[in-house]
Amino acid sequence: MPTSEQANLPRWKKQAGFFEIWFLCVLDPGGERAWWLRYTLFTPAPGAPGEPRATLWAAAFDCGSPNEPAVAVKAIHPISAFDPGTPGRFGIRIGDAELAPGKCHGSVASGGHSIAWDLRYTPESGEAVRRTPRGVGMLPLVTHVNHAQDDLTFSGTVTVDGKQFEVRGAPGMQKHLWGHRRIEDLTWLYCPIFREDPEARLEALTVRQRRDRGPRLTPIYLRTSKQQHTFHEVPGLLFTKMEAPRPGELLFQAASATVSVKGRAWCDPRTLVGYAYRDPEGWDVHVAQSDVANCELEFFTRSHPYADWKPDGRKLTSAVGALEFHGHERIDGVRYIEWDGTVLPGLEVPLKAAEGT
Repeated sequence: MPTSEQANLPRWKKQAGFFEIWFLCVLDPGGERAWWLRYTLFTPAPGAPGEPRATLWAAAFDCGSPNEPAVAVKAIHPISAFDPGTPGRFGIRIGDAELAPGKCHGSVASGGHSIAWDLRYTPESGEAVRRTPRGVGMLPLVTHVNHAQDDLTFSGTVTVDGKQFEVRGAPGMQKHLWGHRRIEDLTWLYCPIFREDPEARLEALTVRQRRDRGPRLTPIYLRTSKQQHTFHEVPGLLFTKMEAPRPGELLFQAASATVSVKGRAWCDPRTLVGYAYRDPEGWDVHVAQSDVANCELEFFTRSHPYADWKPDGRKLTSAVGALEFHGHERIDGVRYIEWDGTVLPGLEVPLKAAEGT
């Protein structure tokens, strides 16, 4: 079995107090549109409120839309709607929606809005990748993540509110997460295409399991046509920094002995959509996300560790990008789908308008 399929195999064993997530990020090559698709399971902890559920989530981002640059909806199903597929092979279903090697399809509708997808991707099966420090998987983590599939190319269709978009040569990725407690503090950036360097890839993360205590890790994976950097490993991991100075903006930097990188990522705040992620114990983490983000990188070098840094003339600008902010507090101005909600507040279309009458 390819390691990408192994990384995606379901971990839920009918236990309470558990969640599991498979998500895909599909970025139109032009950078104007993107789609985010998520297949999830959730069971509350013993004594916590709520019922087990399987949920489909979908978001569509469109920078060219003057009225709704982001639409997000979800569909809540009973846990019995989840089908883990054939033992020893990866392929899951939630109702009629499916995620399997090389393909995914599904549809979500609520509040007069709808998103449907029918996509193929290549490679169909490949090698899972690691973008976190070596050995992290051996720690007693509350949430585990497998970067099951990277450097994917998507084709097919996505239909948003009845308008069909052809997806051709769209870059993206797919991850699998599971655990018994939500990460409380996390920021994530993903940029698979840069205009000046077709070989460049960036994934940056800063994470702390508890918002008020514990170590913070900021692994930054960066590959260019010249070099694959190891800012996601020790010792490079010790010299990374990331901060969010204002909503929708991210500043970060990383350094080795002779190479330093400074970066800035941002999005139009209107393209941020929010979700409440329920922890099995009953509290929520609030996630704000835009998959039409931008990023700039600038490189510096020095001849030895005691020399001054000097710009080496290289700058990279992303063609596409995804940006997420996770925390206990909501970001002002961002609309959030509540845990038991299925559409962004204010996005609901009156029934007659939805029916076209």
